[in-house]
Amino acid sequence: MRRRSVQLSILILVILGLSAAALGFRDINIDLPGFPALVRGGDGPLGLKLGLDLSGGGHLVYQADTGTRIEVGFADPTRGVVVEEALESFDVIGYDIRPLDDRNYVVTTDLLDDVVKEGLEDAITLTRVEFSFDPELDLPEDPAVDDVAQEQGLENYQVEQTGVDNFFRITTTSALDEGQRDELETALAEGVGEVTEFSTETVGTASFSLSEIQPPTADQMEGVLDRINRRVNLFGTEEPIIQLFGEDRVIVQLPGASGSISQVGFSEPTDVAAVEGVLAAQGYEDFTVDASSDTQYEIRTISINVNQQSALRSALSSGVGEVVTFETTGGIETAKALIGQTAQLVFKERTCSDVTCFTFTDAEIGLTGDDLESAFASTDPNTGEWEVNIAFGDRGTGIFGDLTQRIVGIDTKRIAVFLDDELLIAPVSLAWIRDGRSSITGNFSREEARTLAIQLEAGSLPVPLELIQESDVDALLGEESLKKSLLAGIIGLGLVMVFMVAYYRMAGIIAAVALVFYTVVVLAVFKLVPVTLGLSGIGAFILSIGLAVDANILIFERMKEEIRIGRTLASSMEVGFSRAWPAIRDGNFSTIITCMVLLWLGSRTADDLVTGFAFTLFIGVVVSMFTAIVLSRNLLQLMAWIGLGRQMALFSPEGSPRPGSGARAGAAGQPRNV
Repeated sequence: MRRRSVQLSILILVILGLSAAALGFRDINIDLPGFPALVRGGDGPLGLKLGLDLSGGGHLVYQADTGTRIEVGFADPTRGVVVEEALESFDVIGYDIRPLDDRNYVVTTDLLDDVVKEGLEDAITLTRVEFSFDPELDLPEDPAVDDVAQEQGLENYQVEQTGVDNFFRITTTSALDEGQRDELETALAEGVGEVTEFSTETVGTASFSLSEIQPPTADQMEGVLDRINRRVNLFGTEEPIIQLFGEDRVIVQLPGASGSISQVGFSEPTDVAAVEGVLAAQGYEDFTVDASSDTQYEIRTISINVNQQSALRSALSSGVGEVVTFETTGGIETAKALIGQTAQLVFKERTCSDVTCFTFTDAEIGLTGDDLESAFASTDPNTGEWEVNIAFGDRGTGIFGDLTQRIVGIDTKRIAVFLDDELLIAPVSLAWIRDGRSSITGNFSREEARTLAIQLEAGSLPVPLELIQESDVDALLGEESLKKSLLAGIIGLGLVMVFMVAYYRMAGIIAAVALVFYTVVVLAVFKLVPVTLGLSGIGAFILSIGLAVDANILIFERMKEEIRIGRTLASSMEVGFSRAWPAIRDGNFSTIITCMVLLWLGSRTADDLVTGFAFTLFIGVVVSMFTAIVLSRNLLQLMAWIGLGRQMALFSPEGSPRPGSGARAGAAGQPRNV
């Protein structure tokens, strides 16, 4: 028995030490080989994450991106200006053109009328001029073809030299009549050399597709809320505020996303004062600079976006010294990356020209994010490397199975995964996947695997979204409310401990020690999960403290009854624990069941306050059971073994039992004959 008590004591000290260490450092970054990386740390006390009501956070506004999407492809390298001119010829304004490469473009506009849609493809035309000079002609390095095209007034022209037999191609938006073609041929002959072949042709698009995104319905916007909530709140502990604003906008407020941490590395040693001077000159007011070495610095500022990050890096390079590494985490940018600026997940079959896959073509296979049931990150049990596991539904299983059967073992085939036309990953198929369940590997870090899994898991939104506003949001209750809440919690905990010591004496001291242990462990768990603490979470934490005290009171009251009838401390403790356990078990398990119901209710209604309260209370109840049944019991056993067990008055508010009370109690307990 004593050996078991010593072992438990060692376990308790280890748990306490690890918990204290977790709370002792503001930021935790542990990355051991073969184990999941652990990166934790918030802006609150002890590095805890605080909710919007206590610390504020990031404020993002998304709008449903309705309009027309046009995909245009050309046979030859072409400047996108030809598409612009076609749009302007139909008085289309407010368009955006994004080149995928020098042949393919994506155009987004407002919704177009039928006349524009019908005529736009025909309007996207250009003139292609192909010609060659005498193969034996020794052309200079710059054959002045560009100069001739400019002199002839060709609009938006582009010169391409294939490198074969002095062959050239000019593409231009100018429509050349017969006289202009003759003038161009003559000018080339005079300016460069004898032209052996010359031809002109009016060409259009090699591929043209047009699709429209209509304004979203109410059901679609509800789906958007659900998907975004799952994306930013995987564990139900973030407590974001996600709500509809009007018919086509979504407001997302994320706790703790209001600050940025920039890790900066300089090529040469510098000092903190120089870095602080640059920050002050850039207009930053509330910032801190910590030096991990004379070249490595950590800068904490308000949330800074991509442009501000670039400006800060340039300012540091010019004002302090060459910046060799610059990485910013936290802030609005991290939140945007997690949510996804837009979210249309598509799987395509990629055919590469060779094993290097520098050039390729992608083909639609009809597989989208709607067909993906789940995606999660895990480690390979054999290699310990991170991977992303995916599972498709019935329809997706068939398509994915056909694809993997068709491309398995072919080095020039890939499965390209796009999130809103941006390539996420393009793995090869190593096996024929028949059941729709597979894993994606690729030397991922933990964060890379987790981010990819999140993007895949919630990668298909009912409607595409466009970020139209980003800012910081202040704490709803303010710093003063946080201080008052912490003060009230400390006072309440102190009063409970004083009462326990005053009434139960030495047993009360044990209860106070158990409460301190409980508080340290629970806060450490909150930090490591991590749990975002708002007022609802703090309320659940305080409620769980009451449950922890209640368990100790039940134990001590049963012990008091046993001491009253004359039992020793060790005997009273064992009997008291055995008698109190059913009540403690039933009460705590009832609370745990209630937490499960609240978790289910919160997940069904997307109410993160309910979910956060339930999850926080669940952690508190589990830890309180451990402290009452393991810690308090073990401490009482140690007290009995070191000799304090003979001082019974120290463990009962009634003092030592009266002489003979045990005998009378025993007599009173004798069965009667009837």
